[in-house]
Amino acid sequence: MNASLETLFPNQNQAEDSIVTALNHQDIVVALSAALSAQNVAVLHMLYPRTDARTHRSLDALVDVLHGHGLHEVAGLIAQEAHYLLFKEPLKAWKAFHEIRNDSLAIGVHLYYHGLIGEAAERALDADARR
Repeated sequence: MNASLETLFPNQNQAEDSIVTALNHQDIVVALSAALSAQNVAVLHMLYPRTDARTHRSLDALVDVLHGHGLHEVAGLIAQEAHYLLFKEPLKAWKAFHEIRNDSLAIGVHLYYHGLIGEAAERALDADARR
């Protein structure tokens, strides 16, 4: 991969002689998903709140559901509270995303796909998962 700041972050308005650019977390993850779009890599950003026993019960229940759907590798990574999951297969990413979003009240997830976020990323992933 041959990348430059201009190709990874085209929306950054930076003066020609500037030596520094400010980015936020979302800029970086969107750029990663855009850079990997030719390979249909989906990025799930997991949000694990640091709260109480309900969160741990919700996490355990989600892990059990994922195992039940044959997503053992995903379940193991979530049990370890991995913060980013990169999927090489759109269908498995779609399944995991929907299980996480629908089966866990305490754990959040954001989807990044083809440089898109939110509903646009969901539509693109859904289209590729159905092929």
